[in-house]
This record gives sequence, structure tokens and C-alpha cells, in this order.
Amino acid sequence: MTTSDSSRTSPASAWALWLLIIVLFSTLIAACVAALKYMTGTGVIDALLFAGAAFGATAGLCFAAVGAVTALRD
Repeated sequence: MTTSDSSRTSPASAWALWLLIIVLFSTLIAACVAALKYMTGTGVIDALLFAGAAFGATAGLCFAAVGAVTALRD
């Protein structure tokens, strides 16, 4: 009896899912940083600059982690 492996996702849909998770997680971190910076009395513009830096740093680390896991799996 043969088994069908139709439950596996395609690489394109898996990458799209990872991309969505990375963007949502980075947005969450950026929102937290912006809220914390704004609560300390920093202006809105400075809070947005810190939030943008946090978003970029988090996204960069997440992309590096996904790349490392992908390289180690192969």
C-alpha cells in the first residue's frame, strides 16, 4: 500500500507563512518599543524612529534565523 504525501506544503507557501510571521512579530516588537519610548516622555517622532529601528533589527534577526535553520536542515 502506498501513502500519499499530500499533507506537505509547497516551499512557496511555507516561505509566505514565514514572511507573514516575521512581519507580524516585528510589528509587535516595534509597537511595544514605541509605546515604551513614548511613556518615558520622548516625542512621537523619536518614538517612531526607535520603533522603526526595532522593526528592522527584529526582522533582520528573524530572517537570519530562518536562513540558518534552512541551511542546517539541508
